[in-house]
Amino acid sequence: MKTDISRIRRLHLGYYVIPEGVLDAGQPLPLCGYLIEHPAGRILFDTGFSPIDETVRQRFAPRARLIDDALAALSLAPSDIDLIANCHLHADHAGGNSCFPGVPIYVQAAELRIARDPGHTYPEYTFDYPDVRLEVVDGEAELVPGVRLVPTPGHTAGHQALVVDTTDGPVLLAGQVFNTASEFGHAAYARRLARQRLDSVGVFPEWMSRIDELNPTRTLFAHDLMVLERDESDLGTPMQI
Repeated sequence: MKTDISRIRRLHLGYYVIPEGVLDAGQPLPLCGYLIEHPAGRILFDTGFSPIDETVRQRFAPRARLIDDALAALSLAPSDIDLIANCHLHADHAGGNSCFPGVPIYVQAAELRIARDPGHTYPEYTFDYPDVRLEVVDGEAELVPGVRLVPTPGHTAGHQALVVDTTDGPVLLAGQVFNTASEFGHAAYARRLARQRLDSVGVFPEWMSRIDELNPTRTLFAHDLMVLERDESDLGTPMQI
């Protein structure tokens, strides 16, 4: 079953500032979730920030747009959502989960294990709240026909992406597999070179081979507003120098 490409909608959920001591410190990092209006129901990929405490405010200077406000702008309420998947359970991606009691939340078993470690997230907003309904998966899983979770470990051990079959081809909602589209593009290029047995330009994560097989027409990110289009150019044969 294919989703009309226009029914994947980006939700702007605010931003935070990269803290001191980290690469690109001082840069604002946007935060995006995605709403898929599928024939089988409405699916959210990421629910944004949890309520901001003083520690988070001082370290990240966030400007949060809570998920219920983002949905209200589309004339929707939390009760209109049928399924949720988070790319991972950090509080900027799963912090709005508690707004959806009783709604299935799809999470990788590896992510749930580390989420129980102190300091990983805020359990009371992400996975341990009244009437939570966790659907724990281990590996790839189809949520509804044409919508598939794909493990993409790295940022966290249980990170996952979502692939949506659309009228324009597969769309990859990549979450935070990388912070930027350019990082993702470089890894995808390295994978293409390796597949064609051409000179290497770097490394790529193991899961990139699965993404290469799925061959998404577009890739969208949690922390970058750029949309990557499928690169169908011929890589050719390297010049001998």
